[in-house]
Amino acid sequence: MNTENIKRILLVDDSKTQLVTLKMALKKMGFEVLTAEDGIEGVSRAFMDQPDIIISDIMMPELNGYQLCRLLKNDKKTSHIPIILLTSLDQRQDKFWGIRAGADQYIVKSSDISDLKTAIKEILDHLDPEKKSGQKIPSPKGKSTDWGSIKSNVNRLLDKLLFESTLASEARQLANYIHDKNDLLKEVIDLASSLIEYSCLCLCLFDRKGTKLYFDLRKSLPQKELAKVKKHLLMMIDSESERAVMETLFFEGSLAVDNDVKDKIVSRFIVPLNIHTECIGYLTFLSVKPNAFAPKTENIIQLLAHDFSTVFKLMLLYDETKELAIMDGLTKLYNKRCFMETLEKEFERAKRFNSDLALIISDIDHFKKINDTLGHLQGDSVLKEVGIIINKSVRKVDFPARYGGEEFVIIAPNTNIKDALEIAERIRVDMESHAFKTENKPLKVTMSLGVVSMDDTIKDKMDLIKAADDALYKAKKDGRNRVQVSGKAS
Repeated sequence: MNTENIKRILLVDDSKTQLVTLKMALKKMGFEVLTAEDGIEGVSRAFMDQPDIIISDIMMPELNGYQLCRLLKNDKKTSHIPIILLTSLDQRQDKFWGIRAGADQYIVKSSDISDLKTAIKEILDHLDPEKKSGQKIPSPKGKSTDWGSIKSNVNRLLDKLLFESTLASEARQLANYIHDKNDLLKEVIDLASSLIEYSCLCLCLFDRKGTKLYFDLRKSLPQKELAKVKKHLLMMIDSESERAVMETLFFEGSLAVDNDVKDKIVSRFIVPLNIHTECIGYLTFLSVKPNAFAPKTENIIQLLAHDFSTVFKLMLLYDETKELAIMDGLTKLYNKRCFMETLEKEFERAKRFNSDLALIISDIDHFKKINDTLGHLQGDSVLKEVGIIINKSVRKVDFPARYGGEEFVIIAPNTNIKDALEIAERIRVDMESHAFKTENKPLKVTMSLGVVSMDDTIKDKMDLIKAADDALYKAKKDGRNRVQVSGKAS
């Protein structure tokens, strides 16, 4: 008989009767069987004999089956060994703790061991041939693992689990801040900096519009060092996707970029922020000190990334939901409700500080004809492209929105009539020169615009809207594809 193919099973049980019964049954099945009469001996034999499978009782003195399982699964020398917990405990919570402790199978004791046989077969069928069980590992000085060393391992494991659970609890608390991104990011930095010493931290998050890079500088660095971080991240992102569009931001309290500084980043540790199979970004720690991140520190960073991922995903989902509530789904501009709320605020601000405020209302020329002749799908396509044109034509401080149907509005804060006219004319020219996509030849579409700015005759936001709308009406009446200033000829 080829003894090399015989699988070795370690039985751990404080009941001698149970040990003898199971040993005989397993030997008949062709296994080599080792036995241990308590958890302490079981741990020792697992390290020494490296069995192919461990079958352990749960209720044992000093070291129970849950603890044995946790200890062995948290040590690199034994973590690969499959463990079956065989017990009389049949409550749901008992099985829950068994699986959470790392058990591969949890089986309730019975005089019929068919379930156990099935479990052993399943484990052996999926056993990784690369894992070398069955090879004895000598203990230091020829001694078996003793109770003192096991207690030390238990204490280390408890400390590790306490740290992990505390960190997970801190991360869960961060979920209270998802409604306020600034507060959340501040709490994240406070937690990260209390655990890790770094020169620079970079939080990379993917959202619907691209990628945002949040930097926290604990030491001033030149711009070229941050550019290297960005370049490194770009190598990990599809350059053809929207994620390649990166916006650089800084955490509140971050030191400033200083191009006179000569320090260079020489240590880097980067971990993905994963939710199941989805990567939502990366967390990068950097230092000007060599070998700054020891294995223990890297483990903490891994834990941070794992615990932060869910919180960041919730934050992104909250932001996306909030954005969907104020955006027009077709044009990706702000919707009418958000426009009215924003105009109210900007009007009151302009009155209070006696500042300029301009409003542009526009309408696509002959849009009904496009819908009637080319169909509503083509009409929707035109509206989408108009949204893109307007977004590219306005300034960052402007507020573009879809007012309804084929009408669009732009709020231009701190803008006089001359500058507002330039914005409107730029939109008109961009519209006129754009070739809109169709199934056949490109389509030419024009736009008429009405422009107004605040003056003494305008008492509220509705007056402002009416003045701009009247100007738009005149632009339409005078031939379309033109910009009309309120009360004046253009």
